[in-house]
Amino acid sequence: MSREENSVNKGRILVVEDDEKLSVAVKQKLEKSAYQVILAGSAGEAEAVVRKENLDLILLETELPDGSGLEFCKRIRKTIFTPVVFVGETSDGDMIVDALNNGGDDYMAKPLDLRVLLARIESNIRRQRSYRKDVMKGEIIVFRQFKVDLSRHMVWKIDENGRNPRKLHLSPIEYKLLELFISNIGRLMTYEEIYQYIWKTDDLGDIRTVMVHVSNLRKKINYLGQDMIQTVRGTGYVFYDR
Repeated sequence: MSREENSVNKGRILVVEDDEKLSVAVKQKLEKSAYQVILAGSAGEAEAVVRKENLDLILLETELPDGSGLEFCKRIRKTIFTPVVFVGETSDGDMIVDALNNGGDDYMAKPLDLRVLLARIESNIRRQRSYRKDVMKGEIIVFRQFKVDLSRHMVWKIDENGRNPRKLHLSPIEYKLLELFISNIGRLMTYEEIYQYIWKTDDLGDIRTVMVHVSNLRKKINYLGQDMIQTVRGTGYVFYDR
């Protein structure tokens, strides 16, 4: 690799994994792709890194020597929105749902295919960087009792008289989902289209990842008991604003 290639830094990644052999293999793979990697073998070590470093992504084992990776993610989600990709011993659906509901953005089961892992990491970093950009400036969209400011990535719920706005706290992925749905009202959005839009990749990952995030968004924008996000079984979703 040339000196110029070595000088490129595509981002900073924290790998939280107590399996030293695996963490070193992941570190080598990421460094070959021009990422800077910080290793932590426990939640305590990881928390110290999170407090002082500006990270682009966290790769997080679900079970750590000093506690649960899920609980660690839940704690840090109070202050940071860095993408978190969980790594676990099982592909069980309940574990994936728990990981995503505790603040994770993605999940991969061991044994890891390092090529797929790299693709997932880069997809999540692209999504986060895209989210930070104000692509649509100064646009306000109102539907039902909700107001969306597309320039500031903020959502409010207002009362029946259009007053007393209350800010809704959406995760970055939930906001991007809402943005996608309100741009395609009444149109069937397939799992593939949603995955490509959110994670910026043509590779369709586990559709349960999409389903969990849509479920969380659905709960937050439930309108008088009416579901604005309709499921088309086995295919995707349709969003209605009336």
